[in-house]
Amino acid sequence: MELLVWTTTVLLVVGVGGVAVFKLSNNEEAIEQAKRLGYEPIRRLTSYAELLGVAGVVIGAVSSDLEWLGILAAAGLAGMMLGAIVYHRRAGDTWPTMPSIVMLILSVLYIVGLTGT
Repeated sequence: MELLVWTTTVLLVVGVGGVAVFKLSNNEEAIEQAKRLGYEPIRRLTSYAELLGVAGVVIGAVSSDLEWLGILAAAGLAGMMLGAIVYHRRAGDTWPTMPSIVMLILSVLYIVGLTGT
C-alpha cells in the first residue's frame, strides 16, 4: 500500500498542484477557461484550496500521525474534482473532463492506500 500512497501523492502534487499554480499565474488561457466554464469569480479561491489539499496529501503521506489529514485532504480534492467534472460537462466538454476524472480516481486510490481498505 505504501507504493500506492507515494505514487498517488506524486501524481496529485504534479496534476492538481500544477494546474492550481497555472490558474494562479494569471495566464490568459487559464483566465479564459475559467470564464468559459463559469468559475472565474472563484478561480483564485479554488486554486488556493487545491494547493492546500495537495499540501494535506503530502503531510498525510509523510506523517503516520497525520494520516487523517491526508485522508481529509484527498476527500476534499475528490469533491473539488467532482465539481470540476460538473463544470466541464455543463460547458459541453468531453476530453477536457478527463484530467478531473483521473485526479478524482487518484484521490480515491490515495485514500484506499492510506486506509488499507
